[in-house]
Amino acid sequence: MSSAQGSTAQRQSPPTEGDHHVQFYEAPSFLFDVVAKFLATGFQTGEPAVVIATEAHRSGFKAHLKAMGFEVERALEDGRLVLLDARDTLAKFMVGGLPDWSRFQQLIGAVLDRSHRAAGGRKVRAYGEMVDLLLKDQNAQAALLLEEQWNELGRSYPFSLLCAYALGGFQTQEDARTFHQVCAVHAHVRPTEAYSQVSDDELRLREIAALQQRSKMLETEIEHRKRVEKELLTAVRLRDDFLAIAGHELRTPLTALQLQLHSLMHLAQEKDDPHMQERLSRAQKQAQRLGTLTEQLLDVVRIGAGRLTLQVGECDLSALVQEVVERSAEAVTQSRCQLRVLVDQPVRGQWDGARLEQVVTNLLSNALKYGAGKPVEVMVKASRDRATLGVRDTGIGIPLDAQARIFDRFERAVSTTNYGGLGLGLWIARQVVEAHGGVIRVESEPGLGATFTVELPYGT
Repeated sequence: MSSAQGSTAQRQSPPTEGDHHVQFYEAPSFLFDVVAKFLATGFQTGEPAVVIATEAHRSGFKAHLKAMGFEVERALEDGRLVLLDARDTLAKFMVGGLPDWSRFQQLIGAVLDRSHRAAGGRKVRAYGEMVDLLLKDQNAQAALLLEEQWNELGRSYPFSLLCAYALGGFQTQEDARTFHQVCAVHAHVRPTEAYSQVSDDELRLREIAALQQRSKMLETEIEHRKRVEKELLTAVRLRDDFLAIAGHELRTPLTALQLQLHSLMHLAQEKDDPHMQERLSRAQKQAQRLGTLTEQLLDVVRIGAGRLTLQVGECDLSALVQEVVERSAEAVTQSRCQLRVLVDQPVRGQWDGARLEQVVTNLLSNALKYGAGKPVEVMVKASRDRATLGVRDTGIGIPLDAQARIFDRFERAVSTTNYGGLGLGLWIARQVVEAHGGVIRVESEPGLGATFTVELPYGT
């Protein structure tokens, strides 16, 4: 019977004799007490026990049994008590991430059969937490399948089975479905100590009422959050639609404006009017800045919609950096930074040159902005399997708590009062680098500047 192919063990209900229990717990100490009592009750009537648990839990069970006056070592010697490691036992019958029915039946069946025969045919008391380990491994499918295989095994071997799950493993909506499925494959369900240790019937009823109230409250909260999430998704979609429309609408008049400014600059040069040339140059810079902001807004929409496509081809990163540096000569002069460029020649790979130009431009612009008046260094190095771009400034630096979020959309590490921008440059850089299969990171301390490092695989 192969578990991976959907055996009858996957579809069976709990054993007809109803001897499959599940215990939920919060504290290990409570679990130790419950399992020790479960085993001790069997020992008093001559029933042997098989325990499949972690090392820490096995030690806890043994300590509790000894405290109850039970001779654990003697029981281990004569076979009345069998202790198995849960993780090691699992490994012997798991195939492709699922419990294999044939291997499980042979392995666990043989253990139960030996205990059954050694005890003169008495029923075996079994405790297992392999299912809990599977759930902690985020493998709920395997945990539920193993529970059903235990039920199937119960039709061939006489045993009473107690399973245990830490309640903390059920926290999400998906976990809730798993929780109900776990309960469904057991004949008896035992709640955690928060309820089990309440002795008075009236207090139990009050606790049930309180749990029902909390359940209803959570259901209401979940529905509210679903509505809010839907509204937020609608708002985000409307925002992206607005940005797309605004970006495209700005492009047309901006292009016309840049053409007019170019024509006017040509006339001013023909008339040799330095004053007019200076004013037009400032206007061109502002138009160029507006164009950059417009493209950034359009990139937000493209990336958000998963439409960031790379035009990959042969690209020399060293040459690309040199070109960006040359175009930034005026910005370097205005920033009063001493720019040092260290590049290996050449550093070629299969990259989108235009997109990497964005990355270099954004990193260099940031370095000149936040390190104004201080040295800035741009570096390109080649190694066996990747190219490295580094941009270092010695400016104001970035606080540790801001170093992760500065790569997020519309995030900034400084106030917009003193430094302009939309907070999109580093986010776009990250998207471009990761689309190439690379990584971007920052190292910084306040007052000591920042070093941005980009690592890019060469591609194929």
